[in-house]
Amino acid sequence: MMLTKSKRLLIMTIWVSLILLVLTGCGKSGHKFANQEPTIRITSYEGYDDSELLAHYADSLFIFQQKIFWSASDPDGVITGYAYRVKDQNGNPISTPGNEYIDLNGDVTPENVIERFGTGWVLHYKPNANQDLPLNDPNSRRTIWTSAKYAVINFPAADENGNPITKESTFEVIAIDNRGGITPVHPSYPKRSIAWRNFKSTSARPTCFLSTTKGNPDGEEVGSGIRLSFTMKDELNPSVPAIPYKFEFKIIKLQPDSTTIISESDWYDTSISPNDTNINKFLLTRYTTPSLSYDIENGVTQSITKVVARTYNMAGVTSETDGYSSISFKVKAGFRPKTLIYNKRCYALGQNHYVDYYDESSAEVMPFTITSGTQRYATHFFVDLDSTLTAINSNNIKVWLRWGWHGEYGKILASGDYVVNDDPYERKIDYLLDRFTDKNYYSEITHFDLRLDGQPYNYPPLANDPNAHIVDEDGKAWIRLPLYSPVRQTLVLTSLSSGLHTFEVRCVDLQGEVDPIPAVFTFLLVDNLPIANRNGILIIDDDPNHPSVAPDAIIRAKYEEMLADYNGPKDFIKRKTDIEAGDTHQDLSLRHLAPSDLQKYKLVIYHNDNFQSSGNLKLENDGLTLYLRSGGNLIISSTNTLAQNLDAFVLAKQKTIISFLGVYYESPPASILSNALTIRPFFQQALGQNGYPNVNLQYSAANEPSFVNLINNYQGLATITYFPKINVNATAIYKMGIKPVGYTPNGPTQEQFNTYNNQIIGIRCVTGNSHCYTFGFPLSYMYTPDVKTMMNKILSEVM
Repeated sequence: MMLTKSKRLLIMTIWVSLILLVLTGCGKSGHKFANQEPTIRITSYEGYDDSELLAHYADSLFIFQQKIFWSASDPDGVITGYAYRVKDQNGNPISTPGNEYIDLNGDVTPENVIERFGTGWVLHYKPNANQDLPLNDPNSRRTIWTSAKYAVINFPAADENGNPITKESTFEVIAIDNRGGITPVHPSYPKRSIAWRNFKSTSARPTCFLSTTKGNPDGEEVGSGIRLSFTMKDELNPSVPAIPYKFEFKIIKLQPDSTTIISESDWYDTSISPNDTNINKFLLTRYTTPSLSYDIENGVTQSITKVVARTYNMAGVTSETDGYSSISFKVKAGFRPKTLIYNKRCYALGQNHYVDYYDESSAEVMPFTITSGTQRYATHFFVDLDSTLTAINSNNIKVWLRWGWHGEYGKILASGDYVVNDDPYERKIDYLLDRFTDKNYYSEITHFDLRLDGQPYNYPPLANDPNAHIVDEDGKAWIRLPLYSPVRQTLVLTSLSSGLHTFEVRCVDLQGEVDPIPAVFTFLLVDNLPIANRNGILIIDDDPNHPSVAPDAIIRAKYEEMLADYNGPKDFIKRKTDIEAGDTHQDLSLRHLAPSDLQKYKLVIYHNDNFQSSGNLKLENDGLTLYLRSGGNLIISSTNTLAQNLDAFVLAKQKTIISFLGVYYESPPASILSNALTIRPFFQQALGQNGYPNVNLQYSAANEPSFVNLINNYQGLATITYFPKINVNATAIYKMGIKPVGYTPNGPTQEQFNTYNNQIIGIRCVTGNSHCYTFGFPLSYMYTPDVKTMMNKILSEVM
């Protein structure tokens, strides 16, 4: 029976496989097919060997740190690793800084390496090993093999006391291939089987610099908690990075004369500190080993503390003790930290508390959200009429809080001195000043204790840690968080209920002392008040009192008379200024009008009828915009100064309020008739449009005398804002009626008449439920019965 085609192919495949196995020698031993071992050589030429190439370098001196490269090859495989070691001048393997762990006992070294070359090879971690275990731990996954093709070796160049001497050492390196073969011993050249170099190493002395992390006290008073700071410079070994092998220090107690020694400690190695992971820092308190003790008791200096330091470089050479490596100070009790809440960096963001423009003068980019394609930025809390920080609450409100300590921020002067100003937008100078004396006591902040609304702040990662919960003698409980916890110095509060909230924070320093007066940040979240629940009128007086042009009592009486037919609540407030007392309070953004106050009213009237003052309308965008967005109604009465306030809105890109007011969004958005009563006093009547009644200027020849004599004399008013263009959604409700040409006194020319007569001076703009009435003429300067009629019409529209 003939074989099928598939069976013939299977038989042929088996025969080919057998032939290949025979040719490659798989499964059999013998000299012909034995593994050929790898060879290795050092490719950098530092040091010397006994070859003709390098023997003449035998007497050369080398800086102790050398970067040695090598290269290996394998004729029948690939190189999988290298092992290296350092021997002293007697041929004994030694550890060196950076290669501290070696396998002297042969616990890790393969048997064939021990038989051929001995032990003492540098240890390395195996791939993916847990490197939290040191290499001298038998449980660590370690090996003598490394894939690196070079090593940085710090050869010894010091005697047992750290003095610099010349020392001879040998570096050796071998290779291993993929079949376990290692570098052979050549029968003719045994010393060249291992790649090796001898080095005669030398080192100059390094310099040690000692201070504290907060500067050199230079004999001044310090608290009972400081952190020493060590630095090594190795300028005499310029080719070597100034990396210390270790630092040591001792504490000396001196008599107040600074010369007589009372006591002197042993040298302490900085690597033994349980509080610092880096050898260049060491914490000293009354409870550490070694410890600090007070030098000043009952105000009398009993002693002086002196700390002396030294460093060892990677060659084992130590520094000299000099003025750089010692500091002196007097330890004193009573220093305390001072906690600060950085109000500038405390703000909120929610659908009822935001601004929709970017403040280019801000020192930071505020958090923001995007709603309907528009960015909404966080803003500071407003300050209401009760002097309380407020925001209108919402289900998505977030509150950012930021705190620190006295001395954290300041300015560095050209002289190198610092000026502490506690401004979180200045440079972080990171000092710590005493709460009571403003003195730098050379300590550090270590923790913050936090409370929110009468309870320890809820920080889930430490919720079950009893050491994180601190209870004072009076029973007040806190959560204690390390300075470098994920919270650090900022909280973002969410899901806050309406009502008063209080955040408390206090610092803890290296002494273990807490700030005796915690910093407190209190803010009020107010419910958004529906339009149906609003009532009354709020009249805001932003006219600086002036007996001739803006007497407070007369203007107040005129607004009361304008609103006499309204029987609901009417509240009058005076906006406070730098020169005039008032009812309002300024927040960090220089605003005085809080939406939480405004939203109580159905109508807000804002007037600045004193043409000699620009007023503060330009500062009140934020509160007024939020009020209008929520359905509020607004009347603005002003003079020629209205034009510059509106222009300030445009320049600040505060487009929303311009839109509500019905003003055309351009710069400038309005023009003026005049900025003085005596120049172009043409205005005599506000001509009503679209059903609004005419409103006449008050002066003696027309109706009754004005309280401003110049208006009586000129029979006209000059300080008027008018609007050449208005928003497409706005309605002109008043136009300027001026004197006819040739009028006596001070009538206009025909050109002036054509320019100013019938210019728009009153705008109504309805946006949703919000009604805005913007008047470029001062209502208190008008004939009150006429204004009253106009007011009644407005009240019929909004109340």
